[in-house]
Amino acid sequence: MGELVDLVIITGKERKVSRVRRGIRLLQALAGAKLELPCGGQGVCGGCRVLLKGELPPPTPEEKRFFSRQMLAQGWRLACQTSLRGDTKVHLPGRESRAGIRVGPVYKRRESPVGAAVDLGTTTLVVTLVDLESGRRLVTVAGLNPQTEVGADLITRIQQALSEEGRDRLQEMLISGINILIEEAAAKGGVTPEQIRVVSVVGNPVMHHFFLRLPVDSLGRTPFAPVSKEPYLTEGAKTGLALHPRAEVYLAPLLGGFVGGDAAAALYASGLAARPGKGLLVDLGTNGEIFLTGGGRVWAASTAAGPAFEGQGITWGMRAAPGAITGAKIARNGWYLETLGGVAPLGITGSGLISLVAALLSLGLITPEGRLKSPEEIRDLPAVIRERLRTGEDGQEVLIDKKSGVTINQKDIRLLQLAKGAVRAAVDSLLDDANVVPEELETIFLAGAFGSGLDSSALLRIGLLPRVPAARIKFIGNAALKGAVQALRPEGRRALEGLAGKVRHISLGNRENYQDIFVTSLLFPEDTGGGF
Repeated sequence: MGELVDLVIITGKERKVSRVRRGIRLLQALAGAKLELPCGGQGVCGGCRVLLKGELPPPTPEEKRFFSRQMLAQGWRLACQTSLRGDTKVHLPGRESRAGIRVGPVYKRRESPVGAAVDLGTTTLVVTLVDLESGRRLVTVAGLNPQTEVGADLITRIQQALSEEGRDRLQEMLISGINILIEEAAAKGGVTPEQIRVVSVVGNPVMHHFFLRLPVDSLGRTPFAPVSKEPYLTEGAKTGLALHPRAEVYLAPLLGGFVGGDAAAALYASGLAARPGKGLLVDLGTNGEIFLTGGGRVWAASTAAGPAFEGQGITWGMRAAPGAITGAKIARNGWYLETLGGVAPLGITGSGLISLVAALLSLGLITPEGRLKSPEEIRDLPAVIRERLRTGEDGQEVLIDKKSGVTINQKDIRLLQLAKGAVRAAVDSLLDDANVVPEELETIFLAGAFGSGLDSSALLRIGLLPRVPAARIKFIGNAALKGAVQALRPEGRRALEGLAGKVRHISLGNRENYQDIFVTSLLFPEDTGGGF
């Protein structure tokens, strides 16, 4: 056998062929590729998952923890754990192609001052650079929050931060993750980090406290009170961020509990509070925030939805990259999948999961309780549908794509039920508190990771939102980031802070009937005959 092997790197529709040494760690062979490595290549975060074709090495214990036997047989591996045994093709999700992440052209070097808007998501960090003189957005980049190595949810991270050592570690991970994105954005935007003179940071209360290295003890117990809700202003040199040391760093005010500056920024950017009539803003993410407006009043609540809306925790879940399933149209006589980049399916995003489950509900493959039916229960459906329902490692599952083996199983459906149930329970609680019925809602804004490609009828079919005419539902993207951009200017900050002062925060945990509402919200609505 020769010492060199062919490595074909496939990113979306692009192919690159190189000769590399046999036995080399794949991560080394992919040097320069934009893989997410918040754990530093230790095999504990799963950020470097790739799909291999060729002579497959046996899976490592770390890979067995991340992938099912079926996925391992398909060729899924972690680049930090696997070595090349022979000629190999590697399908590498491209960072630049993620939905909702706009990467502009690389501009010529500019000298004008730059602002940076930073969205501290529980799962995802996003940075946008803005030319302060023209107000033009230069570039937007995003990456996995390195803190996911510690825990996907905020409660786990709070527990880790109870010690001084844990708090230091979580802050270092967060600042490091932001700095990586700042360096990337600066390179693509044709500026240097030192040109960043103003920074606007938004995030939920826990992320806000991690950024400032504030104690989080009070956020982990009733009444879940932040140390301070006030807006905060400091200098770049005091934050550890890679920018001008005298840069002005602004953190938006918190609204209380788990409703943070990101929610305040989203509300401000949406303009919902200024609209006549009654409206709803639902910001979907690992931590979901909901606002209800009407009659000059604003109510707010938050809920722990979990990472399912961002494609995390799902068996074939992935973030938005080429090959990610984002939508589906499934009928008795056809099966049509939509993927980013129009390439072969590799996994499922959060929006894809919603679309797929909505379609399966309309076909009758899932009961209102969320149970996947057995083949014996769907004998009236065509064979093209029945043959996709089978028994896998985790029980009943539906084969979504025959070539790649992508599936949805019972566990995935339960995770979506928990996420949508938490959001719907928060929505219904706010409506009840304000004595508003769904029919009165004139507008529902949906913010977060979903793009306009998600059909609003899918959200209604799974019961995530109250049943209103689909035309009233509008997708507004990452409203929190838009609000952070607006807060780069003093007038934007004043307006945001003024709006935040009008919000009435509702603590769902203090409602006597909340648990009953949540349990009811887990159910999928009965089929109304709309279908797909």
